[in-house]
Amino acid sequence: MSDQQKKVWDGIWSGNVSYSWDPLSQSIYETMRELAGDFRDKDILEAGSGSGKISLRLAGEGARVTLVDYSEKALANSRAAFRSAGCEGSFVLSDIRCMEVSGQSNDLTWNAGVLEHFTSDEKVAILREMARVTRPGGMVVTLTPYAKCLPYRAGKAYGERQGTWMYGIEEPVLTVEDEFRRSGIEWIGETNIGFLNSLDFLDYIPEAQPVKQAIRQWYETLPAEEQRLFPGYLLVSAGKVRAFGGTA
Repeated sequence: MSDQQKKVWDGIWSGNVSYSWDPLSQSIYETMRELAGDFRDKDILEAGSGSGKISLRLAGEGARVTLVDYSEKALANSRAAFRSAGCEGSFVLSDIRCMEVSGQSNDLTWNAGVLEHFTSDEKVAILREMARVTRPGGMVVTLTPYAKCLPYRAGKAYGERQGTWMYGIEEPVLTVEDEFRRSGIEWIGETNIGFLNSLDFLDYIPEAQPVKQAIRQWYETLPAEEQRLFPGYLLVSAGKVRAFGGTA
């Protein structure tokens, strides 16, 4: 990640950060629950934690959480939110490509909205680190904007053309299977979530609200098998650590 990209995120975390629970957070939380089961008494690390909103929820359910981010502003927000909620957490200021965290110390290591800001080789470096800090048999999970999601791509493209896109360089992915395998993590598979969440990106397009509402109302009438025809905003990728360093 470039210094310019770091400035983008420091700017975002310097603003007002909401810890109100929202539909996207719920979608991510439900996905994590399906993959990891009960969070109580598990050691869970978020590599590139941003606001730490979901980690705060996991801590409230009895997980021992570690938040790692390069931004002191992001970690300061998280510390304040944890204090306000009466929850405990560990906060590590570190580049996620070389985390200052003990090896084999977590049952689950994850992130959401992180890998899209890095090159393929940088993704591999991040995943190797995520594997290193995960116990044998533990899971590595990433949630990354999905290149097949039309509302997200359309809103992002419009925002970039108009100079209103907030998130700097961001490349959605078709898959990260190759990066998982190159990092030595045993591949489990991928799915996608959050089609309705993707409609929020249409807010970048002026006067798109009627279209957004029409798509939402139509989508909600579809049976589940038809809803699955329309890719969601986030690609969920999962793997298992089988030995120290992530070697399968």
